[in-house]
Amino acid sequence: MSLKQYLLSNRSPLRTLVPLCLALLLMAAAGSQSPVLRYREQTGDDQFIFTWQINRDVDGITVMQQQGDEMYSSRNTAGGATQSWHYVKPPATDVRVERDGNRLRFTGRFAGETIDRIQTIDGRPWMQPLSFSLQRLVGEEPQVARFWTIRPDTLDVLAMQAETAGSEPVAIDSGGTRRASKVVIRPEGLLSAFWQAEYWFRDGDNMFLQYRGTHEPPGTAETRICLITP
Repeated sequence: MSLKQYLLSNRSPLRTLVPLCLALLLMAAAGSQSPVLRYREQTGDDQFIFTWQINRDVDGITVMQQQGDEMYSSRNTAGGATQSWHYVKPPATDVRVERDGNRLRFTGRFAGETIDRIQTIDGRPWMQPLSFSLQRLVGEEPQVARFWTIRPDTLDVLAMQAETAGSEPVAIDSGGTRRASKVVIRPEGLLSAFWQAEYWFRDGDNMFLQYRGTHEPPGTAETRICLITP
């Protein structure tokens, strides 16, 4: 029996090993999906539910958020920096943003208007969404990050800063509390004294647990986002 015939025969250990290796390679190439998480966003008496999911593959990480037919999707590095972002809100908004060096290129339609513009930034990372990117700040030591982000309702590009602020018990939607690490965000510059918001990430796995902030002028009801499942 030749070596080739033996390797393909039932007696060869490679007979079962080769298909197993091929299956593992195919699984790695296909990437992995995290569970679909559900969050409740509430401002005053208004509230809605949205879903949030991370998909990982060899080229990076995709974060998807969807509420009805409104959808946000971003491509990110493992370190939390955003490379591209897609925002769809039928029938009048379908915007794509891509980073090229120190430029953000906006194309598509926003609120019914055609958009094709370039926004110059600097070498700081672009983070979108913060519910994903800020997870990378959570750790044992206090950390500060400076970054760019896009405000979805206006497409303004904002220079921001974030700082870790320790760990504390946080009330959860299903009752009781969970210990979570807090990250405080503020705009850079003079406005940093007038506005801030807080993100909480669950201790142990850094899952986004809760958000609190006010999005309009003083007197506006606070916006709260909280994890429903798991």
